[in-house]
Amino acid sequence: MNRPRKKHADNVSDQILEAAKTLFAEKGYQDTTVRAIAQRARVNGSAVNYYFRSKEGLYEAIFLQAYGQLEPALVALLPTVHDQESWEAALRTWLDFILALFLYDTPERDIFRRLVAQERSSPTEFGNRIFHHVVMPVVDVFRKLIRMAVPEADPETFQAIFIVLLGQCTCFIHRDPPWDELELCPTLSREQWARLLCDQILANIKARFSYQGRGV
Repeated sequence: MNRPRKKHADNVSDQILEAAKTLFAEKGYQDTTVRAIAQRARVNGSAVNYYFRSKEGLYEAIFLQAYGQLEPALVALLPTVHDQESWEAALRTWLDFILALFLYDTPERDIFRRLVAQERSSPTEFGNRIFHHVVMPVVDVFRKLIRMAVPEADPETFQAIFIVLLGQCTCFIHRDPPWDELELCPTLSREQWARLLCDQILANIKARFSYQGRGV
């Protein structure tokens, strides 16, 4: 008796999430109303508060859902590293994943990219929680991989190295027109461009650094 009711609840919840993702990505958090979300999801306005407590709860749920898809694949990289070859392989996997996330043209990836861009451009009052619960765990994997190559670097030098390398990936968060003319390659597909960028970034890292151990 409970299964049809649960299935219906899941469907309504998913409808609300999908509608909210699109609206938040298009308009940002402040300019998106609960009413607009409900209309797009074709549900009663009270359903948003019933399933997510508030607009804020819904916004956080979207980012936590995305993190649930990101975190397992990336955090699992760290235990695989034990030498130069496995370190390079882990770096490539992380770079591949992040560049695909910000460059591929699938609707789901594009919406997430735009959500992150919106949060960076116009931080919400609870953006700090999203940053520490969603963004930092993913970025921290890359930080630890880079630290394996420069374990003796002082904090200031390491931060400079790390942020320069990270910036080569995260600059693609903001690639809406006209910036896409600068950041994309018109003669290659997004997938081809992401692979070429991954090769270049990894080659730059390998030219300067090598695996020194996991003492992080």
